[in-house]
Amino acid sequence: MRSIAEHVQAILVGSGWHPSLFRSEMEILCRNRPFRFGTRVMLVDSNYDFFENLNRSATLDECLSPFGLTTDISSLEDVIEGWINENNLKLIKGKSIAVRWVRIEGGINGLNGQKLAKFCGKILKNNGWKIDLESPDVELMIIIDGISEHIFWGKRIISKHPRDGWVQRVATERPFFKPISLDPRLARVALNFVIRNSETIICDPMCGTGGVLLEGALLNQPMVGIDLDLEMVKGSKENLEWLEQHNLDLKLQNVYHGNAVNVNELLENKNIRIGGVVFDPPYGKNAWKSEKRKDLFLDVLKNIRKANGILFGAGLVCFLPIKPGLHGVNEPINGEIDLGDYSTTQLKLEFNKMGWEIMGMHAIPIHGSLARMLVYANAI
Repeated sequence: MRSIAEHVQAILVGSGWHPSLFRSEMEILCRNRPFRFGTRVMLVDSNYDFFENLNRSATLDECLSPFGLTTDISSLEDVIEGWINENNLKLIKGKSIAVRWVRIEGGINGLNGQKLAKFCGKILKNNGWKIDLESPDVELMIIIDGISEHIFWGKRIISKHPRDGWVQRVATERPFFKPISLDPRLARVALNFVIRNSETIICDPMCGTGGVLLEGALLNQPMVGIDLDLEMVKGSKENLEWLEQHNLDLKLQNVYHGNAVNVNELLENKNIRIGGVVFDPPYGKNAWKSEKRKDLFLDVLKNIRKANGILFGAGLVCFLPIKPGLHGVNEPINGEIDLGDYSTTQLKLEFNKMGWEIMGMHAIPIHGSLARMLVYANAI
């Protein structure tokens, strides 16, 4: 069976790190709900030009456009040859090309990716392309997906992964860090969930070592960080200065000493109008067994909802501790998760009382004894 995409714009392939976060992030960045293949491949058709947004993704591995797809291995070579002949001029203006291939989720039995790539290279060469595996003008990518049992191919339009450089930004590489520091990938995903436009100021009312602020700076997004601990305020500023030394065009971020419970008053006194919230409470794995900490968290939700600029539909992302192993990473949390004295249903009710509607929840494994839950909500 031959299936050539004519009305869709791109195939998106997510990393294996967190498939459910990938799919949710793509819905946000593409501003629609792409069609899903398996767990890590999506097909997006949109009138909105989403390609620039994809450059800030935390979970995207590949974007292919134009592209083709099929499930028929028996006629695969004929299908791809026909597609190459039809799309040769659409690929790009260039003289050299390389064919890459990758197998995800175990691949497909009986399909040799390397042999297929060589076949494609031969066809392209016959079409006048020079094969250059080192620094080609164009890359043709083949994706063999073992879950959906589809083969996808197309012009690779993101050759540099958005998350390049993250290894250099992990907490242990910064001048100031603590074990509680948030993974750059999670900080980036969280920001993508709440950013509505490039001028919106995003607030982290418990900024800690500044991980969210760093990712915001790299996105050139205006941010404001607040923390009750003066050491954290000083450390966040130190980390931002460190990042600025390596990235001279960063948007400056403000960091203030203050209590997250009174964040609305602090922002009002500073005449700061915010449009989104991201925070990772430093509560540890037993947070929900402490009434004091639960009450503090809910007070923060309540007061941040009152902050100047938080209008209907404004986004909020926070991270809460959960028991490890309760839920996998391939699907979002839709059922009940034990939060100690709370269930996810009760959590949704508490968010509603504070002026927020939970839109999605994802389990985030950290290590053997710790996991987090990313909670994404909109102001109501």
